[in-house]
Amino acid sequence: MINIRPIESGDLDDVRDLIDGIMNGEFKKESSAYHYQDLNDPLKHYGGKREIFLVAEKDGKIVGTVAIKEDGTDVALLRRIFVDSECRGKGFGEALLKKAMEFCFDHDYKNVSFRGTDKMQTALKLCLRNGFKEEDIAEIDDFKLLILSRELKK
Repeated sequence: MINIRPIESGDLDDVRDLIDGIMNGEFKKESSAYHYQDLNDPLKHYGGKREIFLVAEKDGKIVGTVAIKEDGTDVALLRRIFVDSECRGKGFGEALLKKAMEFCFDHDYKNVSFRGTDKMQTALKLCLRNGFKEEDIAEIDDFKLLILSRELKK
């Protein structure tokens, strides 16, 4: 059974280990395009009234993350979609994205934006399956940065 909940201070090391392990193992080149300051203190960085950092927990272990950061009055930035490799393909990503989108809807965002490299196919496909559309592509060194967005309607 999966439990999705807001991050707590006791989760910080496990969250950093999960994200660092995935970025360094699967996306080493692309990690230069992403800043990690938010992981120094996610409770503070995602502490605004319209922001949240969620973790997916299975059997007491952090196996996934997703975050929402305010990126303007009407725009939320979807960030930190990570699922442990052993838990992929089991609905964890879908569940995390669903919770994040519910949060955005409940907090009156009109659009949600996601930025991912062309190598992050699992996250990109997850977003595209859930109503996101490709808005732009930027060439950075040896990879492409894709910008996806989804309009929220009440």
